[in-house]
Amino acid sequence: MSIKRKGALDLMLDLIIVTYNSASYIKKCIQAIREHTPPEYTIIIVDNGSTDGTIQYAENCPDIVLLKNERNTGFASAVNRGILQGNGETVAVMNPDVFVTSGWLPPLLEALWEDEKTAIAAPKLINSANQLVGVGTDWDWKSPYFLCPDEPGLLEETRACLAINGACFLLKRHLLEKIGLLDEHYFHYFEETDYCFNANYSGYNVLFCPKSTIYHEYYPNPQRDEAIRQYWVQSEAYFNSKWSYPGNGVIIKKK
Repeated sequence: MSIKRKGALDLMLDLIIVTYNSASYIKKCIQAIREHTPPEYTIIIVDNGSTDGTIQYAENCPDIVLLKNERNTGFASAVNRGILQGNGETVAVMNPDVFVTSGWLPPLLEALWEDEKTAIAAPKLINSANQLVGVGTDWDWKSPYFLCPDEPGLLEETRACLAINGACFLLKRHLLEKIGLLDEHYFHYFEETDYCFNANYSGYNVLFCPKSTIYHEYYPNPQRDEAIRQYWVQSEAYFNSKWSYPGNGVIIKKK
């Protein structure tokens, strides 16, 4: 069922970017947004206590709304603060190491707003080595072609997913009343998976939209991953205490 309202491209867009010592990325991220994103939009940066020049850069940009946390409150908490600051009907959540490309937004908006039962839409993510790093998680818990080269013919169709990669995704503000904000029990990892589970559980669709392509500088890094593994363990334990998914398409909410 199509939404009977003004065109999706005419809806106000809030771009929520959470930063934490992101000076090496954020300028390129913002430049790409300015170059490739049609109006009307508002950039809202929520900084989690950066000490590397990220805040100074944002403060010198008159088109950025900057919200400063004195300490690192975690990704979910910062995203929620950014969402509550804005008023756009469409909300985009982005990492600071995401770089949008020409034409990235219209396909995502079309996918998000074409059906009232769609709650989340996410693009295809590739890194600068042309590897697929955001492909949508299917109902068998698998991510097809993850880290494979992005070649013609792969993942060209929009599809419903169990979850998507949280580096960039769009949601509808009016559905916050039904789905809620991100769960702030998560400090790092599983926030977007939890939100997608909540959307699916509430009867809404989560879409992977490969017609929109965005760069995300993700690479496997054993040293980094081991250093922050504690966050994964903590978040996974909480996620498993909250959700059960036997793999038959039925999501069970435990609490």
